[in-house]
Amino acid sequence: MQIYPTKGLPLPGQKPRKRNRTALTIVLAVALVALVGGGWWFGVGLPANQAAEARAAEQAKTEADEKKKEEDSAAFWAQVAKDNKAKSEKAAADAAAFNASQATRQSDSVKRQMEAQGWTQFAGDFYYQYADKSEYTCGYSNCSYVHVTTMAPNGCAGGLYVAATIDRGGASVGMTNSITAALTQGKDAIVKLEDHTGAGDKIGLTDLHCLRG
Repeated sequence: MQIYPTKGLPLPGQKPRKRNRTALTIVLAVALVALVGGGWWFGVGLPANQAAEARAAEQAKTEADEKKKEEDSAAFWAQVAKDNKAKSEKAAADAAAFNASQATRQSDSVKRQMEAQGWTQFAGDFYYQYADKSEYTCGYSNCSYVHVTTMAPNGCAGGLYVAATIDRGGASVGMTNSITAALTQGKDAIVKLEDHTGAGDKIGLTDLHCLRG
């Protein structure tokens, strides 16, 4: 008579049970449920609060990158505008310097020509020369006659204003003035400067400029 164990061994004709594989499967399933329930999946999943923080950090980084791009672009175009302004100002300055040099050369040429004819430059385009005393008489008061002109291209539509100081012994004791008619470029005007004080011994020009027409 044979006795078969009732536990642990299969009965004759039965296949061994796969208890160990089944148990392992159950353990893995339980572990998986625990991981998923806790919000993890082999280190890839994150708890809800950490996921939100990660999204917020990524959004902040994106916004910071966009802001930096905008600031870099603004700085670039600001520098371009600054450089263009500097170039424009330099070009204008160079043109002004060139024109001034041309005007100076032209003025020097005119001055040489006028001086060769006996004129004295008062300032800029204005010239004068005193008439010889043999050419005029003053009457009861001292006087002086002076020729004035302008070499300005447009002349003086409102005439030339002429003023002079009346001096005695190096000190001013009065003044005298006069206004010419409208003058074209290079036209001569003769002005009488009279000493109404009767105390002067010399008359000298102090002002000569165009009046507006």
